[in-house]
Amino acid sequence: MEERFKEYMQLIYATTDHEDRLLVALRGFTTLFPFSRVHLCKYSYLDGTIEGLLDLDQNGTRELEIHDNIRNLTVLRQALRKQETVYSYGTEFTQKTPAKYTSMDMFQSYAVIVPLVNNGTVIGYACPGYYQGEHPISEKILEELTYYGQLIGNAIVSLNHMVDAHNLTNREVDVLTHLSWGSTTKEISEYLKLSEFTVQDYVKSSIKKLDVQNRVQAVAKAIRLGIIK
Repeated sequence: MEERFKEYMQLIYATTDHEDRLLVALRGFTTLFPFSRVHLCKYSYLDGTIEGLLDLDQNGTRELEIHDNIRNLTVLRQALRKQETVYSYGTEFTQKTPAKYTSMDMFQSYAVIVPLVNNGTVIGYACPGYYQGEHPISEKILEELTYYGQLIGNAIVSLNHMVDAHNLTNREVDVLTHLSWGSTTKEISEYLKLSEFTVQDYVKSSIKKLDVQNRVQAVAKAIRLGIIK
């Protein structure tokens, strides 16, 4: 994992409150990428509904008043179906996007749509805007946005519930995730603000719950089961 993503994901996983973790994850779009504003929406696969959650910029956050269905938004449907970031602009964007969105100051000429994915399921999407890069939006930036959307999709869901039948806790999942990144016990204790003894206890309990022999096997099994990526 590129170092800047690794460091920022460690910051996200160190946040144990769901709302705070969501906010830190959203700020990543303006910290790791040359955007100064971002919208966040949740998505329901069952009925195709989308609902606005947050609008963030340098002045803070606001509730986002968006209620719609994916069938009305061609560009969004394309991004969520492919589970890849889509950059739409120009005539194509204006023709495929309802006027109520193109009239918004952030979407008058283009949109960048980043699916948030957890274990192959889209749980929402982000729309970073007000691009401030020195060069035009490139394929590399779009690929990195796709990757970040997958990382934070997993991070958000991991804090919502127990992640599988082995009943791993959120903290055990966080510790295993850091182990998979190659972090030492000391590094994990610093990132998660826990004692090294507590981290070791989480490792031991994870090994027991996953019915394996050591931490290497625990990480491998957690990855195989889709608990961590």
